[in-house]
Amino acid sequence: MAQKSSSFDLLEPKVQKWIWRQGWTSLKDIQENAIPPILDGDCDVIISAATAGGKTEAVFLPVLTTILRDKEEQGYQVLYISPLKSLINDQYRRLTDIAQGITNITPWHGDISSCKKKKSLAAPNGILIITPESLESLLMHHHDKLKNAFGKLRFVVIDELHAFIPSERGKQLQSLMSRIEHIIRKQIPRIAMSATFSDYEVVKRFLRQDNSLPCVIPDQGTSNHEIKVLIKEYNYGYNEEKIADAKIANDIFLRLRGTNNLVFTNRREDCERFCSLLNDKCLEAHVPNEFRIHHGSISKESRTKTEQELQSGRTPITAICTATLELGVDIGKVKSIAQIDVADSISSLRQRLGRSGRRNEASILRVYSKDYNGDNAGLLDQLKNHLIQNIAVIELLKEHKYEKPSINGIHLSTLIQQILSIIAEFGSFYPKDGWRLLCEEGAFENVSPTLFLKLLKDLGDKDIIRQTNSGQIVIGSEGEMLLADKEFYAAFNTYPEVEIINALNGQHIGSLLNFIKVGFCIVFGGIKWEIKDIDYKANRAYVIPSDWGGLPRFLNDGYEIDSIISQKMKEVYLSKESYPYLDSKTEAITCLQEARKYFQIYKLQGTFSRHGDNEIMLTWAGAKINRTISLIAKLYLDKVTGYNHIYITRFNKDDLTELVRFPKPKATSLCPFLMRFTKESKKYDHLLSDELLDIQYASMYLDVDAAWEKLKELELN
Repeated sequence: MAQKSSSFDLLEPKVQKWIWRQGWTSLKDIQENAIPPILDGDCDVIISAATAGGKTEAVFLPVLTTILRDKEEQGYQVLYISPLKSLINDQYRRLTDIAQGITNITPWHGDISSCKKKKSLAAPNGILIITPESLESLLMHHHDKLKNAFGKLRFVVIDELHAFIPSERGKQLQSLMSRIEHIIRKQIPRIAMSATFSDYEVVKRFLRQDNSLPCVIPDQGTSNHEIKVLIKEYNYGYNEEKIADAKIANDIFLRLRGTNNLVFTNRREDCERFCSLLNDKCLEAHVPNEFRIHHGSISKESRTKTEQELQSGRTPITAICTATLELGVDIGKVKSIAQIDVADSISSLRQRLGRSGRRNEASILRVYSKDYNGDNAGLLDQLKNHLIQNIAVIELLKEHKYEKPSINGIHLSTLIQQILSIIAEFGSFYPKDGWRLLCEEGAFENVSPTLFLKLLKDLGDKDIIRQTNSGQIVIGSEGEMLLADKEFYAAFNTYPEVEIINALNGQHIGSLLNFIKVGFCIVFGGIKWEIKDIDYKANRAYVIPSDWGGLPRFLNDGYEIDSIISQKMKEVYLSKESYPYLDSKTEAITCLQEARKYFQIYKLQGTFSRHGDNEIMLTWAGAKINRTISLIAKLYLDKVTGYNHIYITRFNKDDLTELVRFPKPKATSLCPFLMRFTKESKKYDHLLSDELLDIQYASMYLDVDAAWEKLKELELN
């Protein structure tokens, strides 16, 4: 290498030769700093850097060196866990190039043939790349082969760690990792690759809850990478949102054609809407259609084709997408990123922004912000809530501040899945042994023996499990049905969908929720269709092209606005700063001025204000804390309030004075004020008693300590 590198000298010659073949003149800082601790093999490591920052090489250059030195011929040496099948396929291609002639690489997911899986298990070796769901299946159905398969394991590598925190899949992942260590009776260093976080202590705890191994976070170095940002603002009146959308589509059409780009939307409906608008514009202009669609309901074949078109770079392609292209699937060189509507997450927007600006080019971000401006505009509308939130997120990005992941939830729904899984793996367990495996030494550390026994009783009452005369826990008849479900391996909710088939050629287009009827005209895949026939037995709908189509219904997961964003929004309102990235050709600058004017008119710099007949208390505390305060008001004052991430409605100074005189409540005492269906959001919540459902909900969606602290703070102001 042109520059002297002490870490390069630590690598095996075969690995060094691969680096030479790439024509690298030096290692990146994250690679230079990650190689020594990974080679030491006595600690966990978190590799944090932006997309295309060299994380994969930072991990696998030293990992492959370790494999070469070990010369093990039996057993997987690396377990590589990835959140998506498409990422597995992508990383398989990349690692095959790096590891050529060094070790074997086995991709393992639902699309890999059972023959290849059996062959790999018969002679396990090298690197196994797998999703949590496939790993769950492996543990459940091949227990007799696991010691041989994982006995020589040297590393567990987790790709895109931030995609797992703090979801059900994340808790499942934690449990799977601890179960593997239980099987082989030794600790394995865990290496996580991820985007940038603000609080790495939380991330360390997520990676290994008991801190029994030290965790190293190699310095990723400083970056002088240029980022160009532009926020465009579009206001619309009553029944005028389509006009605003048409303006946004027109700007995308004019600005992005001719290059590769990603345009992110928050919802699949918006993805369909804008792709359809852009397809129509291409037809009207008699130009080739460069716009594609990419979201979770579109067929795998269509998504893969779009990824391949982006990666090849042979023709310009702009993908209108949801978070499906947020993670690190290799899509080649992307000129720019666009975000339509409001950015709800700093971490998510940073991940999206990292998809552009590779190969020493600037990262470009366009934000198309929309705010309602009709006669009946509410307070948030008058405050140009979306524009101010977008400014706040951009400012926090500049400051390298991100949401703090929450990892303290009591995931009883996922614990139910893990209980059934270990019954399938071992045949049975004694309650004490099950608690020790899954809780005391496992992922569910905040579940006490008493709580675990209550959960077992709930499951027993529903015949999910049974207890034998000898005291062992075995599967019940209802539990057998759950285990037989092909979706069991997923810890998250899955919903029945109808497969959409092109009646003209039999092509699978994707799948939709079962809210469609014959004669409906829908937009799907960015194309207009008419539903001609539905085969209810096969769960298929047959469609033909149409001249008109409405948007279908999708299930969409949204973000709760974090307090860090709410607090930054208040700073933006109070500031006199004019942000250089606001587009003067749209309404962005004018709307910022209007928002600050209304902020002063309604005296929102204080704690209390009035909007019409409505009294409000401004907390700027985020949705979770405001939800908690709203429920505390119901508990102690029998007062029905409303809330968003900025303020609480129907709440005045006298209410605050009275409320803080009460003792701080328990979080579970607030939950009975919510309807059960409101609290049932996880896969197996319907199996929980009211008591256990409240315990789980309180741990995930309420924060009494922070809410009480906020109330005391507001009283003093």
